[in-house]
Amino acid sequence: MNQAIKAVTLAAGKSKRMKSCHSKMVHQILGKEVINILLDAFVESGISEEDLIIITGKDNQAIKKVINKKVSFVIQEEQLGTAHALLSAKNQLMNFQGNLIVTVGDNPHISGSDIKKLIDHHQAEKSHCTLLTAVFPKEPPPYGRVIRDKDHRVVGVVEEIDASPDQLQIKEVNASVYIFNCKSVFPLLSEINNHNQKMEYYLTDIVGILVEKKLKISSVIAENYWTSIGINNRWDLQQAQKRLNERNQKRMALERGVTILQPETVTIEFGVEIGRDTIIYPSTYIASGTSIGKNCRIGPFVYLKNVTIQDSSNISFKKQLE
Repeated sequence: MNQAIKAVTLAAGKSKRMKSCHSKMVHQILGKEVINILLDAFVESGISEEDLIIITGKDNQAIKKVINKKVSFVIQEEQLGTAHALLSAKNQLMNFQGNLIVTVGDNPHISGSDIKKLIDHHQAEKSHCTLLTAVFPKEPPPYGRVIRDKDHRVVGVVEEIDASPDQLQIKEVNASVYIFNCKSVFPLLSEINNHNQKMEYYLTDIVGILVEKKLKISSVIAENYWTSIGINNRWDLQQAQKRLNERNQKRMALERGVTILQPETVTIEFGVEIGRDTIIYPSTYIASGTSIGKNCRIGPFVYLKNVTIQDSSNISFKKQLE
């Protein structure tokens, strides 16, 4: 990165569809809260903890409790839309001259490398705004559709509730990840209105304003459409756990030399270390805080959490019973 950059996470939603007493931001996937998965991705991309800003509602104690990074918190007094949420950070950003990355807090799928790629593209193109998009092979989820002109340039984003029948046929959606030149774009947020079905101030409307002012917009299409999927309900949470578990297992297999038998029956949480030539047998759950040495045999039917397993150990259901 060759320019100053800050990251704002919008996390003030009420999480009604989770059917929970808790914010979806603090629900865990593989032993890590949804909000912390995203924050870790920011840090992995090269953004410092001190440059992370989280916008929450008034009742934010649960979110504050789970975050162990030196982030700044901003309260959105009323939930009037994503643009209104970002404007809540006006005092923190009014003198910032660098680039601002903005995303929703319920996306556990975007990785540090995804974020870095977006930042690099934005800086190389010298754009005022760069957005991440995703193309779905079939009907996309109820996300904003990306509108392009005949030259394939992004000229707008239309929320599904406001989209025409033709626009609903578009398979490319907004992934709710943006980078703005803060100096030129942030002042324009005040021009966004709430003339839409939900009467909210949509951050996506900034794209149309930038087009009108002939400021450069660029986009990056995600390599996998999953990158755009947020957590709105318990089913989304389950699907995210499945996908991130596969990611953790792939890392163990390719980078650590670990063999996993019947991987669909094995769960490996975040914060787990496994040594080379270890074999994980079916129906095994390895929770965070566990360190397994080299050349071990783990499982089947084993649950491990916050334990250290020495090299060449054999841990099985039978041994646990003994």
